[in-house]
Amino acid sequence: MINSFKQILDDDEKIVKAFKPNKIKLYFSNFFGFFILLLIAIGIIIAFSISDGIDTTDSLLFALLVLGIWVVLFILDLIILKLYYDKRIYAYTNKRMIIRNGVIGVDYKSLDIDMIGAVDVSVNVIDKIINKNTGSIKFGSMARPINPANTNEIFAFTSIENPYEVYKEIKKFMDESKAKNK
Repeated sequence: MINSFKQILDDDEKIVKAFKPNKIKLYFSNFFGFFILLLIAIGIIIAFSISDGIDTTDSLLFALLVLGIWVVLFILDLIILKLYYDKRIYAYTNKRMIIRNGVIGVDYKSLDIDMIGAVDVSVNVIDKIINKNTGSIKFGSMARPINPANTNEIFAFTSIENPYEVYKEIKKFMDESKAKNK
């Protein structure tokens, strides 16, 4: 896992720790959205089948079409999610926080430790329902606020196991690192 970052590390940079998101939490979060989509599709099928002037054959064909589209989208989503999970790795080094991700290619996002002004840990409802031991850690700076207008700009380690312990570990490391640099 640590070798996944070699190509972007500075000569004097060392990875302190690297970890992957919790697979069950990541997949369940995604399935939850598809379950909602399935309920909407069923609602459309029911609404279409009870509307006036539609015979049973057309209703059945429409239902099969909608469910078929849902199954195809679900399978494509599983493939994309697998590719995404395989490439998603979080790490922190003696200089920065790094997120490695991608679906087809590999992308890296990093945030220098010296620039981080806020660190938040959160455990949402899905974390509590699914695993009871997952959550997210968000890192904020002037350039990357914790609650930006564009949610794609959030810098966070999501779906991680033991979020409070990891938070304390990272916070302690950051405090020590900043104290050394003063």
